[in-house]
Amino acid sequence: MKSKEPNKSVLTAFIALLLFLAVGIGLVFAYVGMEKQRDLQGWQVRLGTVADTQFQSVDKWLDSQFQVLQELADNASLRFYLMQLASSSPSGTEGEEPAQLGYARNLLVATADKSGFLDKGGINTIVRADLPSVADQGIALFYADGRVLTATLGFEADAGVLESVRQTAQSGQRQIRDLASNRRGEVVIGFAVPIMPLHEQAQGGKAIGVLVGIKRARGELYPLLARNLTGMREETAIVRREGDSAVTLSPLADGTPPLKQRLLMSTPRLAAAFALKSPGTFAANQVDAQGRPVLMTSRAFKQAPWVLVHMVNANEALKESRDHQNFLLTTLLLVTLAAALALVAAWRHGSSVRANQLAGVLNSQSQRLARQAALLQSITDHTSEFILILDDQGRFVFANPRLADSLGMNSGDLAGKTLSSVLGADTANTLAALIPTADAGNLPSTTVHALEIGGTLRTYQSTAVPFLDEDGGRRVLLVSHDITALQEEQQRQDALLRHLIRTLMRAVDRHDPHCVNHSERTAQVAVAIGKAMGLGEDDLETLEMAGQLANVGKLYVPKTILVKTDPLTDIEHKALQQHVHHALEILSGLAFDGRVLDTIAQKHECLDGSGYPKGLREPEMLQTGKILAVANAFVAMISARAYRPGMSLEQALDLLLQDSKTRYDRHVVAALFHVAENRGDWTDWATPAKD
Repeated sequence: MKSKEPNKSVLTAFIALLLFLAVGIGLVFAYVGMEKQRDLQGWQVRLGTVADTQFQSVDKWLDSQFQVLQELADNASLRFYLMQLASSSPSGTEGEEPAQLGYARNLLVATADKSGFLDKGGINTIVRADLPSVADQGIALFYADGRVLTATLGFEADAGVLESVRQTAQSGQRQIRDLASNRRGEVVIGFAVPIMPLHEQAQGGKAIGVLVGIKRARGELYPLLARNLTGMREETAIVRREGDSAVTLSPLADGTPPLKQRLLMSTPRLAAAFALKSPGTFAANQVDAQGRPVLMTSRAFKQAPWVLVHMVNANEALKESRDHQNFLLTTLLLVTLAAALALVAAWRHGSSVRANQLAGVLNSQSQRLARQAALLQSITDHTSEFILILDDQGRFVFANPRLADSLGMNSGDLAGKTLSSVLGADTANTLAALIPTADAGNLPSTTVHALEIGGTLRTYQSTAVPFLDEDGGRRVLLVSHDITALQEEQQRQDALLRHLIRTLMRAVDRHDPHCVNHSERTAQVAVAIGKAMGLGEDDLETLEMAGQLANVGKLYVPKTILVKTDPLTDIEHKALQQHVHHALEILSGLAFDGRVLDTIAQKHECLDGSGYPKGLREPEMLQTGKILAVANAFVAMISARAYRPGMSLEQALDLLLQDSKTRYDRHVVAALFHVAENRGDWTDWATPAKD
């Protein structure tokens, strides 16, 4: 009987050791897993923000193309003339054509030129549909039966265009002629809009014609996808499904042309296929066409059969996270192993002493085991975030001390209570709103909101993570991080930057009294043009800041040159031109969110390379730089000086239009025309200010 006691003791100790290792290793991996999940949640938010921005840019661009054609289709004169042409044969002598047709042609050319549907060299030129097609862009007017009435130079009515015309005429609804290669290998996209009769009873309320616009995708659509915000290998593409294949519609970073990458939907873990099957979903276990692991998210378009996919190389994105996780894993496993070895050593030592000492030794090791478990628990207990776990009834299962202390309660007292009974209805509803979103995709859901916790209203970033407990019960982990100080610091930095800008503007106005308010007016005009052209918020902020700071370099130009009313000498002119270089030197130490310095550097550049300081040409210039150049010239023309009044708006616009083929971007000038029509207050700038 006594001989069995040692064996029983060894077995008990061995089981206890295994239990300790299992619990310790389990806690280590659970904590490392939570860290990994948190990093993935951060990337989900970052990629989602980029995807949303690019998705909205593309969607807005599609709407703007339809809007151009819809405004043309709503033209009452065009609809009336089309009804006349459709119901009667043209009259007149041989070689002449109806006046209605001439009106329609001129209207098509003006619209195509203004909205970018016209190729360079094709302005004010119209051909009949039976002449050879040579252009990749244009607008055409069709009868409802598919016959071409008139079109811009070189418009190509291929089979895809004719099918869009047929569908639009039958349905009375606008159609997209999807991305496809024309016979010259150029990828183009088409937009078809029905022309309805002037009265419902006419033509039975059916379409009497169809307007079709064609554009090159590389001109306006694809540049909307070229944006890098993470500094890593990231890529945005548009894909669509064709049968069993996922087709990439946009060019890829590896040089693959649009419409050339076609992969089977069944390709394992293919990011494009996953995006088409589950649009709007974030995934961290997909691969790109080269088999490289990526983090990805997607957005589905409603008005086109496309899905936008935004990807970033997973190895680069998660490198820092993996290094941190490996460090934690190694450190905590070593701690657990050291504790296990200590238990073994203690057991071996205890087995050699009397039986009455065994209880004390085991108790000591149990306490050591408890301390190791407490070490892991303290990692979450002492975090600055609020952490709570809710059951499927919305009741507290767990709350960390940080949350309980903020509420003036003990963690144990919160168990079984509802969110509203502890945090109040408003805060509870705000947090609970995250849960359905997380449950719907079985993925973390994150948002930023104001919460009142413990009687204090602050700003938090909250994340809801659904999971199942060991019994299969539904649980939700809620983590809220206080970002109030971060937001306040950002606001202080923004206020400081705005104050600095105002100070520099006042300094420039004092130094160059002939150009008082020039910077402020330039920024105002540039932003107005940018809004008319549909630029995003980032570009609008870049334009505003660049306009306000563009003339700061004049502080280094002698005042005698700035106020001189006689023509400048060559030396004086070169000294004045140096103000751009001075501005870049002054501002180089400031951190701007957008390409503010590059935009300022292009204020005096021209499309034909005749500008300064670098003599850039159109392909080398930023869109914001082209806009600032037009705004700066416009304000200089219409603003009064101490020695002369300003030009009228009409005179200034005419001069800019004359130079729109050589010096200034015609699209920017066209947008300025549109804006200036509604800005009567700008005419006040032409009158010198009274002292």
